[in-house]
Amino acid sequence: MGNLNPADLLLAGDYVSAQENLDIEKYPLIFAYALFLSGDFERADCVLTHIDSIRANWLRELIILFTHGKMVRPTYFEIRNFLELDIDLFIISQRINYLEKLLGYSKQLADVNRETYKLIGRVLFNNNLLALSKTFLDLYKNMVYYDPELHFIYAKYYIIQKDYNSALTSINQCLMVLPEYYPALLLKSEIKNLLEKS
Repeated sequence: MGNLNPADLLLAGDYVSAQENLDIEKYPLIFAYALFLSGDFERADCVLTHIDSIRANWLRELIILFTHGKMVRPTYFEIRNFLELDIDLFIISQRINYLEKLLGYSKQLADVNRETYKLIGRVLFNNNLLALSKTFLDLYKNMVYYDPELHFIYAKYYIIQKDYNSALTSINQCLMVLPEYYPALLLKSEIKNLLEKS
């Protein structure tokens, strides 16, 4: 890890080394995240007061959630841009208590951004947390059925489960909404091959 810069250390889940090796003047936001992941919310918030960015605002919202049990005013764009990144960071950093806290607030985030459940489901799927992923994808499907990406993720989920008929149904739903979606066309071909072999 000696060649990694502080941002790489943080993204690798080593927030302790990131904090120890950070130049706070050069990397104030990363330093704030390292403090946050270490549980030092007060110092992290102090660093954030000197940063003017929506990423810093989002982290302040997380600090408020973790210290007061609610967020003040997370925006649609903050949720869209940063929710998956931070869930991924919590998983990599093995901060499962942070993940549970944020997922427990998902309904309130979904009231601001309806894609919240899909964003959560997608990042959990990409981290191989399949059952939990499907729970959130199902919540999103109950709100927004005609989202091609939703059905694309379902198709990939069903392939892993070796339920190729359900995978085909899902990819057909995806293509019904977005007929020329090339990745879905490729996946449909793959699913048909799997069905022929099964």
